[in-house]
Amino acid sequence: MKIKNLIIFIATLFTIASCRKDVFLTDTAVKLSFSNDTLTFDTVFTSIGSATRYFKIYNKENKKIKISNIKLAGGVDSHFRINVDGIAGIEAKEVEIAANDSLYIFAAVTVDPNNLANPFVIEDSILFNTNGNNQAVILNAWGQNAHFIYDSVITADQQWINDLPYVIINSMLIESNVTVNIDPGCRIYNHPNSIIFIKGKLHVNGTATDTVFFRGDRLENYFQDLPGQWGGIIILPGSTGSSITYTTLQDGDVGVYANDSVVYTQPHITLKQVVIKNMTYAGIRGLSSWVTGENLLIYNIGQNNCFQNILGGKYQFDNCTFANYSSTVINHQEPAVYLSNYYTPDNIEYLLFGCTAEFNNCIIWGGLDQEISIDLIGAGTINTIQFNSCCIKSDSTHSGSWFKNDPLFINYTENNYQLSSGSPCIDTGIEPVSLTTDITGFIRTLPFDIGAYEKQ
Repeated sequence: MKIKNLIIFIATLFTIASCRKDVFLTDTAVKLSFSNDTLTFDTVFTSIGSATRYFKIYNKENKKIKISNIKLAGGVDSHFRINVDGIAGIEAKEVEIAANDSLYIFAAVTVDPNNLANPFVIEDSILFNTNGNNQAVILNAWGQNAHFIYDSVITADQQWINDLPYVIINSMLIESNVTVNIDPGCRIYNHPNSIIFIKGKLHVNGTATDTVFFRGDRLENYFQDLPGQWGGIIILPGSTGSSITYTTLQDGDVGVYANDSVVYTQPHITLKQVVIKNMTYAGIRGLSSWVTGENLLIYNIGQNNCFQNILGGKYQFDNCTFANYSSTVINHQEPAVYLSNYYTPDNIEYLLFGCTAEFNNCIIWGGLDQEISIDLIGAGTINTIQFNSCCIKSDSTHSGSWFKNDPLFINYTENNYQLSSGSPCIDTGIEPVSLTTDITGFIRTLPFDIGAYEKQ
């Protein structure tokens, strides 16, 4: 009997100890603490959703607490969704938090379409009940309706007007003999991996006062200036005569990629007053193509080059600034400009055409010692590369008139590539035949400044 009583006594002690571990604070004065009292979502396009936000719940007491209920105030009709400790839904019950511990809650939002052109606010709250004590964290998001283009093939001419944003999902193809005109001020947002393919023609008609924007469709602060959010604009073989004016292309893989192997009577694409920035691979990539550009600013390009030419082609750039430096998201390792008349995928050498490239009043600069690479092979090809009144960071010999002096940008760390007073690029350019303004529309005066900006 004594041994039996001892076993019962020990078992009782273990039971009591176990029960003590599960003791919860029941005082109605106990309150949760939150890392945020409001979760705000930036502009979210209708039906697309947004990045997930999160906050933490803290139990700052020395004993466990049990939250009787965590739920969305809007219930099943809420635009928001929550995930509590790994469990998704609109409500969670009997949620425990250990003493001096915390818990993550994640929230996301999807906005239903409506016919409003202006942004609108969507609000809800997450309600907490602990020992009869009610608390809440506010949720709000700015939503906006848009023209949605889902995996589309454009088979008839279109005019995009500046009423609502355009959101491209799963790419878009402009078919042969079809023209898409984009009005001044339009905003084109691209879902991840989306590409704009052009067999026909694309005319982007921005103005100095109404710039057109192409970028990713994630507008939260985390995605600002982050490369690789969409594919880019690709000119397919056979397409000529496209144009882009007063436009910003940002946050993609490649800004413009022109790809062909046939000589035509007009450029594949002409770019004027265009900013290309924050691209993963290249600002402009030409593969045996014909590209012309004036008043271009291309910067913050990752793995490759601001301008990259492969397999030759024909290129002319007037008063353009190609500038590249490393940043928190860009690792600048390749020169700003690369010119080549061959390509060697899988160790097979392809040599198509000679390379004809003319740079007038251009700045080619950045954080490397050499910001231009000219890589030409083949005795039978004709290569003509000319630099006229250019500022180039290079120790090599290049044909034409150029110099290697710091262009003295106002502040490249803040992406301000205008010229400081005393810049060697002021009043030292030649006069291109058709160029009268700079990238902002400011009138150029003789003698021209070098680069995309005329000193004001």
